[in-house]
Amino acid sequence: MMTDESVKALFTQSIQTQISAVESLSEDMQGTVELLVGHLLNGQRVFISGTDTSSSLADHFVHLMTEGMKLERPPFPVMSLSANPKKQLAALGQSGDILLVIADKDSEQLTGVMESAISREMIIIALTGEGNELVSGLLGPNDVELRVPSLNAARVLETQLFILHSLCEQIESTIFPEEH
Repeated sequence: MMTDESVKALFTQSIQTQISAVESLSEDMQGTVELLVGHLLNGQRVFISGTDTSSSLADHFVHLMTEGMKLERPPFPVMSLSANPKKQLAALGQSGDILLVIADKDSEQLTGVMESAISREMIIIALTGEGNELVSGLLGPNDVELRVPSLNAARVLETQLFILHSLCEQIESTIFPEEH
């Protein structure tokens, strides 16, 4: 049975994860925004892939980036990879494009699409949690990892959603400063 204390404990865990994340990710998030903005303004595309629950985060991010989060603006070229992401990326990805992967767990699907991106000389941005060693192990020196400091899958996903919202908001305010 859910008690007042157990509800408070869940909120406290979430808040503590957010505090740990802001301490470890602030600088990397700023660099990620600059990377995404630069590539979007140069006409490159962003492909995004997730597995299981994180695929819904991927679709949500695509919606925000194409429809606008806070602004009515032109859509950004951001596309979710779905049924066979490795083949989709092999068909559409080009050198200089970005692959954003959201890892709620290590999976062959994510590592396969990452290998496809590597072969196409794409940059990879990986949203991970603690324990996503297969995904982290494929990242090169020009890639970015935004690692949520938690092993708890629910806390990782909550923080990844916040990161995606933050990235979109910062991209909009950077590209369209007059609107803010």
